[in-house]
Amino acid sequence: KLTLQIKLLPTQEQFTFLKNTLIEANTACNEISETAFTKKLYNQYKLHHETYHRIKNSFNLSAQMVVRCISKVTDAYKLDKKIKREFRPLGAITYDSRILTYKKDIISMWTVGGRLKVPFVCHNQKYIPYIKGEADLVFKKGKFYIFQTVEVPEEAIKDVESFIGCDFGLLDICTMSNGKSFNSKEITK
Repeated sequence: KLTLQIKLLPTQEQFTFLKNTLIEANTACNEISETAFTKKLYNQYKLHHETYHRIKNSFNLSAQMVVRCISKVTDAYKLDKKIKREFRPLGAITYDSRILTYKKDIISMWTVGGRLKVPFVCHNQKYIPYIKGEADLVFKKGKFYIFQTVEVPEEAIKDVESFIGCDFGLLDICTMSNGKSFNSKEITK
């Protein structure tokens, strides 16, 4: 598994929508966190039933984004339930395949301004076909990025006919499987 850093190239209007999406989602996370902390609800299922409809009706968020916000809060409380979690207005939010998709060099993503088609730059285009799982929308140094999980299959191991093993030890620095040993004098030589 790798994390692919994708730089978004939004227009000024899209930039504003992305920024407002972060603010709206993190404000919702703070309200969900308040409920979780005061009612001691740290289980995602129970917290979902307690907060979903209220958050959906109070905020300009899609159904799936509300689910992602609830998940963000429950993940935050897995670390420590003694401290009330608060989320920064421009903190990262998670997207999944229902609210973010890739089409060649365009990302289609949900925002408070509707679904946007945002161009992007990715220096490792070869990994795009291996996208799997969630992605984070991150605002860093005045720019938007998508940190996308990719799962690259490992190359098949070729049949090896012969090999040499090497044991690193205390007395002999290296002992080969063919019986030859090396101590510090031989290595210095």
